[in-house]
Amino acid sequence: MEIAKLTNLTTLDLSGNRLSELPMEITKLTNLTALYLGDQQLSGINNKNRIMYIWSGNQLSELPAEITQLVNLTTLDLSGNRLSELPAEITQLANLITLDLSRNQLSDLPAEITQLTNLTTLDLEKNPLKSPPPEIAGQGVEAIFEYLRQLPEKETEATLVNEAKLILVGQGEVGKTCLAKQLIYDKFIEDKTTEGIDILKWPITAHTNEKEEIKLNVWDFGGQEIYHATHQFFLTKRSVYLLVWNARKSHDYEHIYYWLHTIEAFGEDSPIILVLSKLNERNDDLNMTDLREKFPQIIDLCKVDSEDGKGIQVLKNIISDTSWQLPHMQTRWIGSWLRVRELLEQNEKNWIGYSDFSQICLSEGLDEKQTEILDEYLHDLGVIIHFRDIKVQDMVILKPEWATKAFYKILDTDAVKEREGILLHSELGLIWDTRIYPHDIHSKLLELMNKFELVCELPDKRSHLVAELLPSTQSEFEWDTTDNLRFYYRYEFLPAGVMTRFIVRIHQDLEQKSDGTQLCWREGTVLCREGTRAFVRVRPLEKLIEIRIDGSNKKELLTIIRYHFDEINKSIKKVKITKEIPCNCSTDCSYKFNYKGLLDAENEGIKNVQCQKNWKNVSLPLLLDGYETKEDRMEDMENRTVNEKGTIIDFKPHIEVKPIMKVKSNVNVETNIDVKIKIDTFHEIQSDFEILEDLLIELNPKFEKKLDKIGGSLDKVSADSENEKLVEPLTKLGRFLGKFGDENSEYSRIISGSKKGIEMAQKLGKNYNKFAQWIPALPIVPDLFLGK
Repeated sequence: MEIAKLTNLTTLDLSGNRLSELPMEITKLTNLTALYLGDQQLSGINNKNRIMYIWSGNQLSELPAEITQLVNLTTLDLSGNRLSELPAEITQLANLITLDLSRNQLSDLPAEITQLTNLTTLDLEKNPLKSPPPEIAGQGVEAIFEYLRQLPEKETEATLVNEAKLILVGQGEVGKTCLAKQLIYDKFIEDKTTEGIDILKWPITAHTNEKEEIKLNVWDFGGQEIYHATHQFFLTKRSVYLLVWNARKSHDYEHIYYWLHTIEAFGEDSPIILVLSKLNERNDDLNMTDLREKFPQIIDLCKVDSEDGKGIQVLKNIISDTSWQLPHMQTRWIGSWLRVRELLEQNEKNWIGYSDFSQICLSEGLDEKQTEILDEYLHDLGVIIHFRDIKVQDMVILKPEWATKAFYKILDTDAVKEREGILLHSELGLIWDTRIYPHDIHSKLLELMNKFELVCELPDKRSHLVAELLPSTQSEFEWDTTDNLRFYYRYEFLPAGVMTRFIVRIHQDLEQKSDGTQLCWREGTVLCREGTRAFVRVRPLEKLIEIRIDGSNKKELLTIIRYHFDEINKSIKKVKITKEIPCNCSTDCSYKFNYKGLLDAENEGIKNVQCQKNWKNVSLPLLLDGYETKEDRMEDMENRTVNEKGTIIDFKPHIEVKPIMKVKSNVNVETNIDVKIKIDTFHEIQSDFEILEDLLIELNPKFEKKLDKIGGSLDKVSADSENEKLVEPLTKLGRFLGKFGDENSEYSRIISGSKKGIEMAQKLGKNYNKFAQWIPALPIVPDLFLGK
């Protein structure tokens, strides 16, 4: 093979080919530092840079041990292959910094991989992982290695846990609660309508030779429409769903598709069992061929009657078999971690402080880092609720249903409904039983509800707005339709709560009515920011969100609005969401262009596009310049991510701040900027610096002293400090960031192989430069560092 003659080759890209095995000749290229065997498609040869690209999807099912001869490799991309195991010999690639194993068939990683001490990036996305579990893999290299180190050497000594979440969904009064009780207790228990969510335990037996026990956590969701937007925060992937419907209610047919789409949007590929309830009242069938074609995750249709138990045993068998097939069955648990979990579950308290949680972990031999990893793992599993980034970070909730019941109590309060979503702090003691929810934790619960984007504090500081209880009818207001900047989000399926979540996120910009209340309703709102107004509403029949903006800062306000919708859309999986802008060929043209399509066309050098209604040519630069500058558009193209079904999400919004500044001196500068942007940006700087600091110290401990000085300086000030007080700590940060632009600096060299480190440093630099715009005394981080 001719490639073996390229002995000086340092980078070889064989991405996107159809290789079923790796040519042994490659192992002779001992100078290789980067080898790409993923599924991208590149072609051509660049001998000058000693980089070789070969055209066209690899299908490697195993990695030959001989690859370990490439001892100089620092980057190895094996994404999108068919690898089911990784040879332990991979540890001989001691110089590896980045290893991409995403989109393979790996269920277990060898413990030996922890010997790759230089590894900073390990991508395991979209693998059927059991060891480490996906929740651990998502925490990064350090958590993965810690998990693998703590596992017993012999597989037989590990504790295998068979656990799953069984979620019952469907409209109200279709029999979900009676079904859950019949499944668990083998008897008919007629109960009142579920308020919010009930969580029950149900041990079942797997149909295996060993008859293993499966621990099912049964989540029975109330079906009332007012709950739907809140439910989505607890609809999880890797669960089994029972979609319950009642043939007696003719309108239930249309709700089947709604729930199937909702499960797919938040539960992704989780298996679904359709259950026709109250069989004795009416029997009916569904077009399963058609349904399975649209939703292949449907397992079966089961017909039952909870009152006499008809069909229940058949359903139990299907649930058992489906649960056992979940990829996370037989998950290996570290003994000390499992003991901590058991102690938490045995604890009768609804919540404990983080120091108490840490003490329990310490009693089982966990150090501080292991405690943090376990804390995040248990949160991701839904065993506990603990957010570290908000005011309730000291509250570790041991009984999730305790918190969810508090949420739903608010939604069910008549007085709040009558006030169209206004929740008075003074009435919390009447809504919540103070024996269960004492007065001193009411503010914490409200903060938690805000984290779930359910409520927001109103300007009077004495009340909160519960967005789901807003009036359904549009408020009256005046709007000038001339010269509006218009933007649209079109959804293949529009889940409940998108607009109310947006209202909570952007509540500080809600326009006030003459009576002092906010100008918003359940399906829309009017915003006002620095003299510019935005009219945002849902058009449900078209599954469309319409944005109209009027004023002098249209693009800036649109950027902020898009940012919030894009953040919301990240939580909606497997739903095609497209961005659209109106054609400008005439004032009355109703045609809308696909915004991504226009960006792609511009990237291909196309200057004009054709309106598909009036067939007129439209200037592409003129059309796009009304929304973003070309520089921002080009950067957006680089940062854009496409999900499995084509959902477009912009991860890095461009909030172009144009401050109006009155200079008093070189340092003391007053800048007319939005206080919320300033506070949020500064909090991000502090948080991102801590992450980058930890990463750099992990790579080289000698940096700790220098970085502690910068971090300590940042901690001494806050976002609302006077500008002159911010100059000193931010100047130190700017000098530190500037060193990344010098390829000879230690910081630059050590971070060059860490994808996460580079991304974090770039994000930190961009947020820092916002402050550099607002305070001219600060140095600007070089563009070269920012990767523009």
